Amino acid sequence: MKKIIAAAFITSVAIASCTDSGSPNKFTVSGKIDHATSPNVFLERVGYDNSGQKVVDSGKIAADGSYSLKAVAKEQNLYLLTIDHKSIAVFVNDNSDIKISTDLDRTFRTPYVSNSDATKSIYEFLNTFRSKDSILAVTYNQMDSLAKQNPNDSTILVLQNSGSQVLNDLTAYMKNYIQQSKDPAAIFYALNIAAAKNVMPLSDIDSLTKQATERFKEHAGLAAFRSLLTQAATANANKSAEAGGDYPLLNQQAPDITMKDANGKPLSISSFKGKYLLVDFWASWCMPCRHENPNVVAAYNKFKDKNFTILGISLDTDKSAWLQAVKADNLTWPQMTDTQEIQSMAAEAYRFNGIPFNVLIDPSGKIIAQSLRGPALEQKLAEVLK
Repeated sequence: MKKIIAAAFITSVAIASCTDSGSPNKFTVSGKIDHATSPNVFLERVGYDNSGQKVVDSGKIAADGSYSLKAVAKEQNLYLLTIDHKSIAVFVNDNSDIKISTDLDRTFRTPYVSNSDATKSIYEFLNTFRSKDSILAVTYNQMDSLAKQNPNDSTILVLQNSGSQVLNDLTAYMKNYIQQSKDPAAIFYALNIAAAKNVMPLSDIDSLTKQATERFKEHAGLAAFRSLLTQAATANANKSAEAGGDYPLLNQQAPDITMKDANGKPLSISSFKGKYLLVDFWASWCMPCRHENPNVVAAYNKFKDKNFTILGISLDTDKSAWLQAVKADNLTWPQMTDTQEIQSMAAEAYRFNGIPFNVLIDPSGKIIAQSLRGPALEQKLAEVLK
């Protein structure tokens, strides 16, 4: 699943965390690395504060593939084993003598791990995530393929419902893992994947992080990550306060942007003035967007005869994939894109940092609501389209 726009404070693959004791703890990681392309092996700690990776030990892989590295940590962290700084394994320092072995000739490999339950947990989580994520990707690829051949194929709806169920299962699995895990490093690993893959809203990530900090009150990594979330939320709140609302553009005139429609002709938001207009920002590769599309379709069909319409603005770069998704999801309203993805003028003009996202514009061109998802969309439309 392709990464969409995410909050600026979440950039690393995973983040660090904690142990039961606040005193320094020595640990060793050793094992065998078969078919390494270089003898240079490094132990690198992943920074939870976006500070990058720090080398804490290095060594040489012996002729028989064996290696041994050591470090000291005040609390549980996330570490990478790297060959010339290219990651080959991830692990958590939850034991003083951890064993990790791997064969680099295997394309899809899960290292052999002993004496580290937290590391085993991370790989179990990662393998489950990959499995469900792959099913989602296959499902939406099938939908797009069928739409290209026949957009009215009834199988598309079946696949769409199936994809929605898989996405719901994936989200529930990730939330349960985060809430039940006994290891802060594993929790951060899962939280960061959730953010990077846009599996759940940042508000849910914030809530789960707060729960984790309550469970692990002495852990500096969790506290620091929560602080980053708070700082980001405060910054957004300050911008909103300056604009006089929860969303900076709420009750303001909607910025007018012009892009090309499906036929390559210029289309502008201002051309819909006089109608209630839902501007829906999405992309074919955004699974939560595809999951939300049936709700948007239902709202459109219910209110389209009441001076209401929708304008879809895609953050796709692949025009073919975009148009196939439009057909597959039965999006019959106007669509436009500048094929710039994250660099799209839409993101800057409408000040959003994740999709799916939408704004509701009244006939005078003023934004009266934003982020209407699920039942909230029909509820708002029923309120204004009396």
